[in-house]
Amino acid sequence: MAERPRVLIVSFIATPGGAHNLWRHFAMDPAVAAALELHVLAPRAYRDADPAPFRDGGVHFHALTELTPPPLRERLLRRMIGSAVPESTRWTTRLESIAPDLVLFNLAGMGDLNWCVAAGAACAERGVPFWLVLQHAQEDFHFENDDRTDAALQLVRDARRVFAVSERNRRALERAVGASLPHVVAGVNGVTAATVAAGERVMKESPLRTKGTARLLCLARFDPAYKGQDILLEALAAPDWRERDWTLTLQGGGPHERLLRRIVEQHGFRESRVLVRSHDPDVSAAFAAADLLVFPSRSEGTPFALVEGLAHGRPAVVTPVGGNDELVVEGRTGWVASAVTAEALRSALSRAWVARAAWPAAGHAARKHVLEGWTLDEPHRRMLAAIREDVARA
Repeated sequence: MAERPRVLIVSFIATPGGAHNLWRHFAMDPAVAAALELHVLAPRAYRDADPAPFRDGGVHFHALTELTPPPLRERLLRRMIGSAVPESTRWTTRLESIAPDLVLFNLAGMGDLNWCVAAGAACAERGVPFWLVLQHAQEDFHFENDDRTDAALQLVRDARRVFAVSERNRRALERAVGASLPHVVAGVNGVTAATVAAGERVMKESPLRTKGTARLLCLARFDPAYKGQDILLEALAAPDWRERDWTLTLQGGGPHERLLRRIVEQHGFRESRVLVRSHDPDVSAAFAAADLLVFPSRSEGTPFALVEGLAHGRPAVVTPVGGNDELVVEGRTGWVASAVTAEALRSALSRAWVARAAWPAAGHAARKHVLEGWTLDEPHRRMLAAIREDVARA
């Protein structure tokens, strides 16, 4: 085994966000960086959107579009095997170029499993062990047909290790492929030491308010198909909630800002009551200005914003998807809707409203819960040991 194993992290998405944070935090951990030679293969736009991991040269970046065979080799391959160069050949070329000891495929969703089939085959051909890290197993997802389902199942079975970020995500994956997968284990979408420290500061400087206007915050990408902001707005549009003293901030940015603004207007909410804000990297400021978090998601992995918010001592109301109800314990660290509907969310919000005097205690319990199971030091040590073990076995 090489003194510093070379690990290639592959991501198919170019937009920074929670789906990158597990590998990103791992790669930026000084102890990990000292022990591994880290490479990232991702769409070219990713480095421009999030340069931090590559700034000091500790993580080497390779653009996904730049590693296709050069023109001469492309022509030779076409002459030998026909007009189309198989994707497996392209992946073999990428692996030859980087020569990793282990490959970690970072998958934003289950559809990415099909993108990985050729890559997994290329790894197997070269005897390179690979991991799958599944950031989001959609609750109601199924592959396009039996061939794609079978290919995804075989890929999962061929992987040396498979990580899902919540128990419900693991079950959703098993349901999608129609097989038990006992080797799929939990990966931790946790908080850094810096976030833990920022949360402690916010709790001291900006305590929760239990009287006056209650400040609700939904911090999530503007994508109602997954994040469910429309469900939240429908719940708050009910007559009993219109009469209560609250404000809501929808913050996150994303593909459907204009849609959300129209839904806000459709329900007749004034901007002074429902504020739509674009993404702001200073999440601590957002949590400092909030008393209660609301995550009305239709489908989730384990949302980083929820883990971060709880680490800042903010209780939450959530829907029962992904890892939400592993983080939020009914009546202790927050409140959990019984279903992904406006009516169920409204009921959970009402339970929280009646218990407003207990929000500070719930916030302290939420932070304690996160510190006990969603910090990164121990998971990083386990991942590092597993990489060394798998490289030695290869």
